[in-house]
Amino acid sequence: MSAVPKETYISPQEYLARERLAKHKSEYYQGEIFAMAGASLEHNDIVRNLIVSLTLALRKKGNDCKTYPSDLRIHIPERDFYTYPDVSVLCGEPEFTDDIFDTITNPVVIVEVLSESTADYDRGAK
Repeated sequence: MSAVPKETYISPQEYLARERLAKHKSEYYQGEIFAMAGASLEHNDIVRNLIVSLTLALRKKGNDCKTYPSDLRIHIPERDFYTYPDVSVLCGEPEFTDDIFDTITNPVVIVEVLSESTADYDRGAK
């Protein structure tokens, strides 16, 4: 992705303020906000199966890891990126972006189920 012109740049703090009031989820990447589209039934079936499979596998290992669906916002500071992956795995105590406690920074796994409309973005910048 190219650099965002200064007049359209949104700061991470402004993104979070907007996102916390929004009715629909958006992702943030280096100053730009991207609205998230809905998902198909097939997409949701795949996500459900992944969550169940990962949850059962992690439970068998007896560790403190948990799986989460796409409502958990993840912040990846190294990429200046906020996202809602289809599935996240968190082990141990969550680390949060700030004192609102709604955005974690320490997932050990994030999973995106690809679709034709988002595959290039998911494989590239994301």
